[in-house]
Amino acid sequence: MRVCPTGETHYHAKRGSLCAGCSKPITGRCITAMFRKFHPEHFVCAFCLKQLNKGTFKEQNDKPYCHPCFDKLFG
Repeated sequence: MRVCPTGETHYHAKRGSLCAGCSKPITGRCITAMFRKFHPEHFVCAFCLKQLNKGTFKEQNDKPYCHPCFDKLFG
């Protein structure tokens, strides 16, 4: 039996396991930050788009920033 893609998306949406960066299901590793889940490669600085790690970012207006961009924009 094949599961249709919309069924899989609905399943992950109900479980809260859709990536906040790409809106696709997370089936492997994930980062939980700012009360949302991300594929590791989609948790990026809102300004320079550099990949971030949990605990190595600053938040402003519900968006993650790397430390250099945060200091440049809000420091």
